[in-house]
Amino acid sequence: MSTSTIFSRTQGSTANVPVAQRLEYWDAYNATALVGLRCSSLSQRGLQATTTNIVLKDLCLADIMGNDHIIERSPALVRQYPKDSVFACQIVHGSAYFIQNERCTLIDTGETIVYDTRYPYLFGFLSEMRQFLIDIPVSAFAERFGIDLSGAPLKLTRHVGTGAMLGATLRSTLDVFFKDPVKADLGALVDHAGALLEAMIDCEIHGERHSRSSMSYLLTARQYIAQRLGDPELTPQSVADAAGISLRHLNRMFAAEDQSISAYIWSKRASHAHADLMDPMLAKTTVSEIGFRWGFSSQAHFSRAIRDRFGASPNALREIAAGSCKAQLQTGTANC
Repeated sequence: MSTSTIFSRTQGSTANVPVAQRLEYWDAYNATALVGLRCSSLSQRGLQATTTNIVLKDLCLADIMGNDHIIERSPALVRQYPKDSVFACQIVHGSAYFIQNERCTLIDTGETIVYDTRYPYLFGFLSEMRQFLIDIPVSAFAERFGIDLSGAPLKLTRHVGTGAMLGATLRSTLDVFFKDPVKADLGALVDHAGALLEAMIDCEIHGERHSRSSMSYLLTARQYIAQRLGDPELTPQSVADAAGISLRHLNRMFAAEDQSISAYIWSKRASHAHADLMDPMLAKTTVSEIGFRWGFSSQAHFSRAIRDRFGASPNALREIAAGSCKAQLQTGTANC
């Protein structure tokens, strides 16, 4: 399903800002468009930086370029500018170091660092740089990727095999998108970028268990599933046909991921349905409509799947979301 739309597109640049005011400008822009931080630079030219920030329905993206500089998100800034997101930052050009939880991680061109913005960090760029940043809500990240970073960064290294192919494909995909986001199929972009990042994380955590051709089949299968989650006719056989391999072969590849293809499909459907149930913007959409939207053919099946996965019925989750929104309204922190 291609449901994503561009909610906003903003651009920031220090090019026309007086040198003495650039750091202040950059901090203010990022506090609004991305995350609260403090920037510093030892360059005699001052900070030279540009960014394009795009907010989609399912995630946010940023293309950031600049000279050598350091950004810090201190404990005070974490409190002042709360942000419940996981950032996946791929270094397109240059090199950097990243410090969080008393760990220093070196990152080179082509590598990606994944980290939790709820915890303080320091990000230093040692030269002219460019990075692509994917901003994913913590709850969505935990549901999709099944891991809890707990503030500790995860580096996706530039392997010579499957990992290198995945990283290069993600980089190319985002590069094409930022050149002309107006012409992009946004739903397909979100599906593709998500599937690539998921596969990159899987490679890093579990090792490169698949050949390049096998990973290509898996990516095709995952993208096909992501684009058709709402279709009640989506079946393991239709996925295998789309990937161009036998169902038996596809089952073996998913089994290597410790999950059957059927379980994978229903897990993704449940995750998307849960997000809709918790979304205040969809409060007037009935539980049945949300179930049917994500391919559940009966109310009983939908309720059972949600209860098994999240420990509460769809209606109970709705009540939890409504209570949370009311509490935020009372404290003046609501996004609903």
